[in-house]
Amino acid sequence: MVEQLGRFGVVVVGGGGAGLCAAIEAAAGGASVLLIEKRPVLGGMLHIANGEISGAGTRRQTARGINDDPRAHWQDVMRLSHGKADPELSWETVSRQGGTVDWLEDLGFDFHPDTPALVHGHEVYAAPRTYWGVEQGRSMLRVLERELRRWVRDGAVRLVTGARVTGALVGGGRVVGVTASRDGEGDFTAHGGAVVLATGGYDANRELRNRFLPPGCEDALIGCLDHATGDGLALAAELGADVSGNGTFLPVMGLIPDPGRPGFAVDYREAFIEVAPAYRTPHEIWVNRAGERFVAEDVTSPERRELALTEQAGLAMHIVWDDAVARVADPLLRNGAGDWTRERMAAELRRGRWIVAARTLEELAGRLGVDAAGLTATVGRYNAAVAAGHDPEHGRTTLPMPIRTPPFYGVTSVGASILSRDGLRVGSDLAVRDREGGTIGGLYAVGEVLGNDVFAGDNYVGGMSVGPALTLGRLLGARLAAQAREAGDSERTDRPATREEAT
Repeated sequence: MVEQLGRFGVVVVGGGGAGLCAAIEAAAGGASVLLIEKRPVLGGMLHIANGEISGAGTRRQTARGINDDPRAHWQDVMRLSHGKADPELSWETVSRQGGTVDWLEDLGFDFHPDTPALVHGHEVYAAPRTYWGVEQGRSMLRVLERELRRWVRDGAVRLVTGARVTGALVGGGRVVGVTASRDGEGDFTAHGGAVVLATGGYDANRELRNRFLPPGCEDALIGCLDHATGDGLALAAELGADVSGNGTFLPVMGLIPDPGRPGFAVDYREAFIEVAPAYRTPHEIWVNRAGERFVAEDVTSPERRELALTEQAGLAMHIVWDDAVARVADPLLRNGAGDWTRERMAAELRRGRWIVAARTLEELAGRLGVDAAGLTATVGRYNAAVAAGHDPEHGRTTLPMPIRTPPFYGVTSVGASILSRDGLRVGSDLAVRDREGGTIGGLYAVGEVLGNDVFAGDNYVGGMSVGPALTLGRLLGARLAAQAREAGDSERTDRPATREEAT
């Protein structure tokens, strides 16, 4: 028997940052809200994300004497995206992202004391306008979930977790609700004045992801959580939604293949390889499968090194160093908690989970799957460059020491995908567009289900993934609450708490 949950002003599918913000603002605007999340817990990628949001004209900038405004932020977004971000939708979010930062502060968000800051993991903004929490994405999740639970207790939001949406209810030429299934508890339906898809990306669905990737990038590691399977995109596509297919991809660098899960990366909350010279002086060299260097390891442009990696077979690079480097260099491995000390790095070298060691370069090459002659010749040329103080091959200027003292070490990194580049096409009202240029009535989308290209073009732009998810989620929730009031869908009724709400 299919359970009928009733009618709500707004049905939000997905409990990540975008869905949480949409539900919170819809409830604050007086709408009755149903929030459906397929995992047992809320938060989506905020559990592993850096949680960076960019915003201009904030109170934190003013307190630090930083002169910035949304127009300058938007101009930077368009510059860094090479003019390929959607200008209208980018302005819709950028013009409000400073307000979202202040809103998070009002909610008690625990900002990292360094913020706002310039971040060097992506191409750098012209002004410090990027923020994150002391516990990265988990800091953001903490305040958003606390705010949502307040509206749950108030009776404005009904929360159902562990439920996968299986289809849309259509009537009168528009989406009027959803069907869903809970493991072990059966199916249910829910009607809504509007349905919001905040279901995230598709990067954990390898077959779907590779349909969007350009040729030669199919070996990219999966760096996101398993639940990112593109459910919302598939549901909307069945309804005739228009889906972008830009064919752009920049690999996330520094992730390590997980030996226990082929095709997946080691969770970067545990370890990743620090490739940005702004945060760590490089002592190693990076080589491809031919054993050849392919870019200056101290290049300051993230885009330049990412593009160089896309030209390497299998998106693979192998980082090579020696015992002398291991004794003096800062830890090559990092994580957000900052607990990779030199002592822990030394222990990892002995443990040998991801890092291989060898007495000779030829042996190391064999263990890494690299051409031995190519690697030995490359190391020889690099050592000559160190001695000369000049790198004629790639122009590297940071040449601290040669690589010649056994044992030699190596670790393989493969370019990864952690967010979806393509997604549902929407208008400035976030209504999902159909393939004929119209819209699908009653259906809206926000967050990563839109694809990151709409806010970053063919690049990565700092704080323009989480930032638009939260900001446009808030905007959409408020707009749909106003629509619900006009349609008479905002009435809230007394009812017993669900199992999820009681917790």
